[in-house]
Amino acid sequence: MKNRYKISELAKIVNISKQTLIFYHKKGILIPEYIDEENSYRYYSNSQIWDLFFILTLKEAGFSLDEIKKYIKVKKPLENIKFLEEKIHDIDRKINELVKSKNTINEKIECLKDMQINLEEKVKVVLQKEKKVYFIKIKNPLDEKEIAETYDKLQRLGNKNGIKEIIYISTVKKDNLYEGSKLLLDKIGIHISDGYSIVGEEILKSQNCVMLRHKATFDMIKLTYENLYKFIKDNQYEIVGDSIEIGNEVVVPLETGFGGIVDIYIPIKKIEK
Repeated sequence: MKNRYKISELAKIVNISKQTLIFYHKKGILIPEYIDEENSYRYYSNSQIWDLFFILTLKEAGFSLDEIKKYIKVKKPLENIKFLEEKIHDIDRKINELVKSKNTINEKIECLKDMQINLEEKVKVVLQKEKKVYFIKIKNPLDEKEIAETYDKLQRLGNKNGIKEIIYISTVKKDNLYEGSKLLLDKIGIHISDGYSIVGEEILKSQNCVMLRHKATFDMIKLTYENLYKFIKDNQYEIVGDSIEIGNEVVVPLETGFGGIVDIYIPIKKIEK
């Protein structure tokens, strides 16, 4: 067995480039056992073959070069265990982030698929079931910045309270629902799932509603309301409460802007003759 290996020989053994070994030398990760002063040739020992295999194993496991440099200097077993446990914790965190990213992408895919089918949604009369909601009052409905900040605040509040699926519920006051009126958001909130609770939550009581699913850009939501209002008028209903918009946090890019799927409910009752 040879006692020393040239850099080209070691690179061939582990199937990496000489430049990689030169870089490891400069970083202080794998320093040659001997460097010829006359020609600057690098020579590595037998044991350094195994050191290099170990370094490459750590690299494949996701260790950064700085982490590898730090770890190979750790000699005590307890320090070894602590270092590796911290790395496992870091890997678990990254896995969770990747799973979350994957779920977000899948949700967007499903949203886009759903938006491609049943494009001509029909108005339905349904019973909107009781819901527990935490609302934030909108001070200026024309302030896009306030609205965006409110959505962000609600998302962080939901995450903080362990609510996995964020469902937004917003309302438009009854007086703003009639033909020609401006659709001004009154409150924006999140649905509180069973088993969860947030101080200040409200109860939306069950009620009969006309419902229509909006599947287009958000700036076209007025058309969905107009279709609802036409149905209400044609079928001799009257509006008896604020509208309820229900949608998730999935927003997708469309040809004319950003949009998503929002179920719009308007409480109604039959006009008494």
